[in-house]
Amino acid sequence: MTLTVKQEEALDVLLNYANVLLYGGARSGKTALVIYFIIFISITFPGTRSLVARRYATDVRSSIWNDTLPKILHLLGLVMGKEYKNNEQQMTISFPNGSEIICAGLDDKERVDKILGTEYGILYINESQDINWITIKTLKTRLAQKVKGFKNKFICDLNPTSINHWTYKLWFEHINPESGAPVAGSYGKMQMNPADNKENLSEDFIKEQLEGLTGLERNRFLLGEYSSNSDLQVFSPKSFFDDDDFALWAQGKWRDMRLTAGLDLGFEDADAFILLAYVDGEPDVWLLDEYKGYKSDISTLGKDIGRIIEKNYEKYPFSSRARDDFSIWTDTGGLGRKTAAELAETFELPVRAAYKRDKDVGIFFLQDDVNYGRLHIRLDGPFADECKKIVWSRSEDTGKVEKKIDDDAYHPDLMDAIIYAYRFLMQHGNAAMIGRTVEKIKEEEPKDYIDAISGIYATLNNDNNFW
Repeated sequence: MTLTVKQEEALDVLLNYANVLLYGGARSGKTALVIYFIIFISITFPGTRSLVARRYATDVRSSIWNDTLPKILHLLGLVMGKEYKNNEQQMTISFPNGSEIICAGLDDKERVDKILGTEYGILYINESQDINWITIKTLKTRLAQKVKGFKNKFICDLNPTSINHWTYKLWFEHINPESGAPVAGSYGKMQMNPADNKENLSEDFIKEQLEGLTGLERNRFLLGEYSSNSDLQVFSPKSFFDDDDFALWAQGKWRDMRLTAGLDLGFEDADAFILLAYVDGEPDVWLLDEYKGYKSDISTLGKDIGRIIEKNYEKYPFSSRARDDFSIWTDTGGLGRKTAAELAETFELPVRAAYKRDKDVGIFFLQDDVNYGRLHIRLDGPFADECKKIVWSRSEDTGKVEKKIDDDAYHPDLMDAIIYAYRFLMQHGNAAMIGRTVEKIKEEEPKDYIDAISGIYATLNNDNNFW
């Protein structure tokens, strides 16, 4: 097998870094090189287990198992039954020295459970734009095999999406995609584009299939570049505050001020708690306090929330009515019911069931309040940071923005907690928000989206059984 010049350069990156990203346009030789590298490592280091994963089992079977893997094995002169064995059903290649290559789709729960029971020396995420960070965190815990003479590898490839994607955060900004903290370890990356792989493509592929692309599709599949988020950004905060700003607004309003809170329970991601202050009848809402706890146990979570509430009671002269009427709105479905009950019984927290249906409505009105400055946000708070990362999805077929949060790029925790509290304000808690209609709609909002949101909200506003 003869490598291209670019593949030789990328191979050097694979050999010298523990965490490797190969990014670029379509048909640039990224996947073929990684499979070549995995086979080489499998033969060189006995007992190595390598996981090759994609989002869907059907995709990994058609693109890797039935195509790239057998082609590279053949080009390397390896004969099935002699130099390796394969298990068609399990999509597993076994070598005489004990090394294995396991292909899997992450949509197969039974298969994933088995994967998580095994340790690996190489973890390869093919088309990693389709995999969210929560899944990656879980998979990386299995990158723990001890192979003599070999240092474990985490390898990703993709056609770049937005700069909000976790791959960009790790390899370009060198920060944890969730916490924003600097990451340790060796991270190497290489851009590989179709022009670098001309000798392996049909003569007219680039000209006929790629050069005619425009906009984001051209950027992604021909040029292999990450895109900015200007058209994907959900929140563009207009009003930031500090303690002095809040104290100035609150003068003469303490008797009328009210509090409400939201709690998003993170069974696979972070727990998030927020505290909102407002005056009934006024449009301003203040994000007074916020908290994210990563994998907190119920005792830690309950104590942390209690401390936050007491801290604010001591810091500000809230009225007894504000304290007596205070509730924490949270998800009580599934496992949340047990957690909410324990928070209420053990820690005496005023937990109530949040309204969860029609989440799009809550996102829409929260976006409206954030972008028009009615929700005041702490400048150095974690939600201000979330606002930079939360983006809409983009259709892979049309390239158009879809009004659906892109959880694969970034999963918002505090946003969900805020929405739980906001739904109470929208329906019962704040006269300035009750009965609101869709307003100040930006011209670029699709009419069918606006009509749908308006219809849902009108229904909710007339629903006496809302809670």
